[in-house]
Amino acid sequence: MEVADSAIILGTIEVKNNNNIVKMFTHDYGLVSVYLAAGTKKKSARNAVLQPLSICQVVYSNNKNTSIPKLKEANIETPLLNIQMDIYKSTIALFLADFLQMVLPNDQEDGLYDFVCNSIKIFNEIEDGKINYHLSFLLKISKWLGIQPTLNKERNNFFDLKEGLFLTGTPNHPYYLSSSETQILAQFLRCNGSDIGRIKLTGIQRRKLLNSIIKYYTFHVPGFRKPKSLTILEEVFS
Repeated sequence: MEVADSAIILGTIEVKNNNNIVKMFTHDYGLVSVYLAAGTKKKSARNAVLQPLSICQVVYSNNKNTSIPKLKEANIETPLLNIQMDIYKSTIALFLADFLQMVLPNDQEDGLYDFVCNSIKIFNEIEDGKINYHLSFLLKISKWLGIQPTLNKERNNFFDLKEGLFLTGTPNHPYYLSSSETQILAQFLRCNGSDIGRIKLTGIQRRKLLNSIIKYYTFHVPGFRKPKSLTILEEVFS
């Protein structure tokens, strides 16, 4: 049986003889891994899966007799030229694709694909605030994962990473954000995608907040670990 679907490419793993396993997030079936043979006739299929976060129309076979579906076609649905041509954006895209592989649910969830797809399109277009976009995305998608921090009506002086709570005083463990870091986190939670350019961070602030958000995910998403591409992200932004 052939399946036609929309998909966001999350990454490829070369297995042998230039054959690849392609990991993708699909509209109808959630996370799907497919086999891309080196001899695939259509070059568009291979070209489309090279860029992390590519938004594609895909066709793959779903045969009960094979352990993994075979990718037959992949065509770019939405060109992301700004991401591909910008070293900062392309590095963030690599990081986000790596991150998404670890947090997205295996099953399809209504609205989640559209959220991720629209977020990628916005990221492709924005310029002001682009270097902070991954911070905003990691916080916004936490709502879909059921772990989004909620601001209190009272003063939000410190954020407890372990418990996921904003507090007026410090908790009795070391896993919390300072008052200044908490205020930056609150800014990101309040802002819309179009407002991200208003948040000005130093390189040190950006790096510390990103590592704090990653620590937050390790506490609240089972099996989550620091993305390997984080090192590349830090080198490019250093």
